[in-house]
Amino acid sequence: MSENRLYQKVVFFAIWLVVGMLLGLAFKEQTRIRTAELPSARLPELARAYVQEKQANAALEEQIRQLRQRINELETAFASGAKQAEVLSKSLEEAKLIAGLLDVEGPGIELVLRDSTRKPTGESLEQLLPELYTIHDYDLLRVVNELRQAGAEAISINGQRIVATTGIRCTGPVVYINDVKMASPFVIHAIGDPKTLIGALEMPGGALSDIKSVDPKMVELRALDKVRIPAYSGPTQFRYARPVPPQEVQP
Repeated sequence: MSENRLYQKVVFFAIWLVVGMLLGLAFKEQTRIRTAELPSARLPELARAYVQEKQANAALEEQIRQLRQRINELETAFASGAKQAEVLSKSLEEAKLIAGLLDVEGPGIELVLRDSTRKPTGESLEQLLPELYTIHDYDLLRVVNELRQAGAEAISINGQRIVATTGIRCTGPVVYINDVKMASPFVIHAIGDPKTLIGALEMPGGALSDIKSVDPKMVELRALDKVRIPAYSGPTQFRYARPVPPQEVQP
């Protein structure tokens, strides 16, 4: 009996960990769009990026609502004592899948973004803004957001799984993803409907449109019948956040 209660506590903790991760992402995305510094050549896209961020946050809130509903179902199942082991096992698997803690595979796309090899000359806008020829953190963030909006169920960059706590930031000439240092080229894999994902990425005014306008060779995009994306392997411990007891959770 004691082992069963311990198992239940472990599953509850795993599920609330996922909820906390999703809430953290929503907060981080809202903060990032307020503080992001985009090159002046791309400022007209700021309004559109803001709308995308709001849509992404709405999707995250819906996932959180579904997780809370699932927790209520678990509590009901525990109270009735029916098929507890089966419910626990299935729910733990679902929580791990949502949190990105499982290897996954399916149809999707492969996108390669690389720095340009062109050498701009003269007094052109490109010469005055050489950073346009480099892939930056905000380029990767826009691509990730557009893939999520298009229904991507799993995303990775250079083998790093993108999860709720993933940070993408530039430090000098390199980009850190999940605190792993990497540089161009960036190979992005996403699982979902290939036509939908490609259509979202190639829409006019999108992230790839801006990059291609500088140098089309900076972008390679193709559909794949099978994409394999590894599980998130970074830290999952929370130092300060603690689960709220079920009786204190607001509906």
